[in-house]
Amino acid sequence: MITAGVISGWVSAIDPRVWQAVLAGLFVAVGWIVNGAQNRREATRLRREQREDVQRALVAEIKHYLDVLEGEDLNAAWEAMQPRIEKGYVPFLPTEDNDMVFQSVLPTIHILPKTVIDPVVKYYSQLKAIDAQIADSRLDAFVTGTDEDSRRRREISYFQYLQMKQRAKTYAVQALREMGVAPGINSPGLAHSGQ
Repeated sequence: MITAGVISGWVSAIDPRVWQAVLAGLFVAVGWIVNGAQNRREATRLRREQREDVQRALVAEIKHYLDVLEGEDLNAAWEAMQPRIEKGYVPFLPTEDNDMVFQSVLPTIHILPKTVIDPVVKYYSQLKAIDAQIADSRLDAFVTGTDEDSRRRREISYFQYLQMKQRAKTYAVQALREMGVAPGINSPGLAHSGQ
């Protein structure tokens, strides 16, 4: 059986320099642990701030476009344009640039929660689809055709463009809600076709 005297004798038999080294090593090890914990807390804080900054910027950009969409009456646009297209008018769809913030934060999008990333990407994918529709509406074959098929293609294309804008509005609302923002929607402005 080990007694206190045996332990005391064993401890006193060790060179004091060894004890100094052991204590210094413990001190350094505790310092590493404390420093590591502080670094992890700081990294977590910085990541949270970066996530909030990215999210705040995306909210601003999405809200801006949602406000623009709210100002558009898609039903009225369809009702005004459809008879003109039937008579041979070629609608001009203006180029849009509504993803500058998204493009700039894309390399750090992974810091957002998955529940936010999915609707945000869905919204911006819809904007890209609208951009593609606008680009297609400027193709020579689309603009210069004068036959009934060309007129019908323009009519369908314009209707699809309005529908895509409506989906962008819906996706914008979903994305904002996932980011904790409750946007006020005045009217759905859904484009309807008699087709």
